[in-house]
Amino acid sequence: MEDAVMKIRGVLVFLIFVLACSLSAKADKTGTVRGIVDGPGSTLLADAEISLTNKAGGDPLVTSSDEEGEFLFENVPPGDYVLLVKSPGFQDAQLPVTVGSTALPHLRVKMKVAQVSDQVTVSASAQPVLLAGENKNAVDITSELLRNMPVKNGDYLAIPSLFLDNSMLGAEGPKLIVDGVEVNQEDLPASSIKDIVVNRNPFSAEFGRPGKGRLEITTKKGVHSRYRGTILGVYRNSDLYAREAFATDKPFQDRKLVEGEVDGPLPFLKKATFFVSGRYRSFGDVAVVNALTPSGPLVTNRAVPLDALGLLGRLDVRFNPNHKMMVFYRFKNKTQDNQLASNFDLPEHATTLFNHGNELRVFETANFSSNVMNQIRVGYKADADNISSATNQPSIVVLGAFSSGGAQVSQAKIQRNGELEDAASVSSGRHLFRFGAGIRSKFFHVTDASNFGGTYTFSNLTDFENSTPFLYTINTGNPSTSFSWTENYAFFQDDIHLRHNLALFAGLRQEFQSSVPYAQNLAPRLAVAYSPGDGKTVIRGGVGIYYDREPLDMVSQSRLYGGNITETIIPNPTYPSPGLTGVTQTVPSIVRIEPVLRSPYLVHASVSAEHQLGRGQNFLTLELGTIRGVELYRTRNVNAPFPGTTIPPDPNFNRIDQFESSASSRGYSASISYRGQFRKLQLIGHYTLARTLDSASTMTSRPANNYDANADWGRADYDRRHQLNFIGLYSLPKSFRASIVFSAGSGLPYDITTGSDDNGDTIANDRPAGLWRNAGRGPGYLNIDMRLSRRYRLMAKREHAPTFEWAIDAFNVLNHVNYDNYVGDLQSAFFRRANGSLPARQVQLSARFSF
Repeated sequence: MEDAVMKIRGVLVFLIFVLACSLSAKADKTGTVRGIVDGPGSTLLADAEISLTNKAGGDPLVTSSDEEGEFLFENVPPGDYVLLVKSPGFQDAQLPVTVGSTALPHLRVKMKVAQVSDQVTVSASAQPVLLAGENKNAVDITSELLRNMPVKNGDYLAIPSLFLDNSMLGAEGPKLIVDGVEVNQEDLPASSIKDIVVNRNPFSAEFGRPGKGRLEITTKKGVHSRYRGTILGVYRNSDLYAREAFATDKPFQDRKLVEGEVDGPLPFLKKATFFVSGRYRSFGDVAVVNALTPSGPLVTNRAVPLDALGLLGRLDVRFNPNHKMMVFYRFKNKTQDNQLASNFDLPEHATTLFNHGNELRVFETANFSSNVMNQIRVGYKADADNISSATNQPSIVVLGAFSSGGAQVSQAKIQRNGELEDAASVSSGRHLFRFGAGIRSKFFHVTDASNFGGTYTFSNLTDFENSTPFLYTINTGNPSTSFSWTENYAFFQDDIHLRHNLALFAGLRQEFQSSVPYAQNLAPRLAVAYSPGDGKTVIRGGVGIYYDREPLDMVSQSRLYGGNITETIIPNPTYPSPGLTGVTQTVPSIVRIEPVLRSPYLVHASVSAEHQLGRGQNFLTLELGTIRGVELYRTRNVNAPFPGTTIPPDPNFNRIDQFESSASSRGYSASISYRGQFRKLQLIGHYTLARTLDSASTMTSRPANNYDANADWGRADYDRRHQLNFIGLYSLPKSFRASIVFSAGSGLPYDITTGSDDNGDTIANDRPAGLWRNAGRGPGYLNIDMRLSRRYRLMAKREHAPTFEWAIDAFNVLNHVNYDNYVGDLQSAFFRRANGSLPARQVQLSARFSF
């Protein structure tokens, strides 16, 4: 507890120090012209080019609006001026301004959408009318919307992740794009997020995944006009919780989160702004153990604490209106103790996770003319991950009942990345070209001493009581390896505006990874947009190919278990000791990568119709889509005994697990999306009717029959027939606000197995005759989170007055039991039942002070 308090104090002291340094540099306000740039629907326009020209002559003063749409000219000599505001996609706006002895009021410049023309202007935010990225079924979660939503545990990705499509994710999950750069992990303070977008420009050649397979995050930058800051405190306690469905009591839990940010102009450099934010989390959570032991059912609670610190710093320098630079730094440090992989795991089967990382990036953006823009990105990142078991005792796994002993997990990974990317935009007549390339060099050092203490596996509780395991495995050898690879990509895209209401988007992307021998990964993308009639309706269609990369775990396992580590497998061993003689006389098992491995890819196509409802920013979109996965990853034992035999083809090895690109998937969907605002109510909703089938769940999934792997064709693990998600924010009188996150869906499938190794391949995933994979079906899912908040404006007469806000968040308001981990093991006492559930109702309190 004292450590947590000290870390909270450290974060606060750091933020206060930065604020104090900033406030010491306040400038004189005499002769100041300031204002705000508004777009349609009172949206704020960032990066608008603003000039102030003296009618008497002389060079104009030039600046740009910040991300809140604000602009500022200081120390302006008295006189009559013309204020000119330009922003791509909008008509130029002019205002007469007189600077004298009387202070000017705040100016508000209202921008009107430009008429369609044949010429496309390029800048960092160029927006032609039928731009590919303007599809209305994109989900844009702004910082203002995010801060008013019920966000659990500070996990701000949970809400936008509701709108992802699992069939479009890669082997390592959704792609995270932060400020245009692809990252593997993300742990940014929520206060640093400007917006998060899902499904923008789904057929863009600039990205490796479809729109619903990636999250695009934009971080905030400091403003020139003033110094700002925020301090947020969040608290949850088990006194405000409902009891978990499978728990016998309600143990003490408590969660604390402190976050803050400070930004503004850099004191010693007028053309620069800074943004600094930090977040500290201390969670005292509890996991429910629900197992069946020889002594009978066991239901108990296990403390699973988390301690995490994250810092972010950003420096923006605008040398002139056409040249700017951004420096970005991120730090993270996270520890999670007593983690349990399953509700069957007894407390001694826990693990501890540790993650530490540093990241530095530099962005340089130059507008060479109104038609040419270029951005160079340079980055370096270092991450360290460690997982260790609570004890090194042999692991005991009784399928469908319990797991005890040590978890036999001991892994350490150190990764260092160096990156160089360049992207450019050029407009010429009806064409807007976007092209670029990048290279990432990655260096790894991996240590994996997992299962060096051995694991016994029993088919059921009776076999455990009779001391008759069906399998014993143990690893020996050198647990470390080092290696590196490079990833290259290049893309070219042409947005062709054929007519004022017709646009064609064509692109090509090439991916290369040095660890994969096949290099011809060409991914064409093609899309079209047509707006008939009065322009309120847009019909879009597109098709594209998207390649995946070879994951780190695949390469590290093949290197370690392909020679460094010897995995020994003993079927039907003695217990509690397999006997040293038996170990030395047993042939080893290895892991390897298929020699002709190719990169998996998705073929995605869709057609949609968007329609604007009324005169406001309310849009309804109907979409039909299909996706096909080709040469997806799976694992297959190529040395499994032939059907009807017990001897492996190669007697020198027991199991030869081979990573292959031989699985496939196919999915179809129909969806309805709504995005808009009706008076004081803002809504984003999405309903999907879908069906997805595949022949492997993950890259480590093994087929029931290694000689007929495609017989595993069945429902995908994530296949929900119906899915409805929507979020809403309503502004109430007296500065109250209410919001809701609603999510409901039909049941997920689960696999039904015999619980035994019937075919002698040492894996107990055999299914009863006549049953396909994932034949079981779980119940539906329903969750409603709500938030009520009120904001107070302090010292209301002051310009940019500070504010205080309190909020109450309630998660799973209805306390609906959402069952988890359905058991399909025929020999388990839990068969066709769940032994876990998602969290019950929880209430969270928070307070925010902004200045």
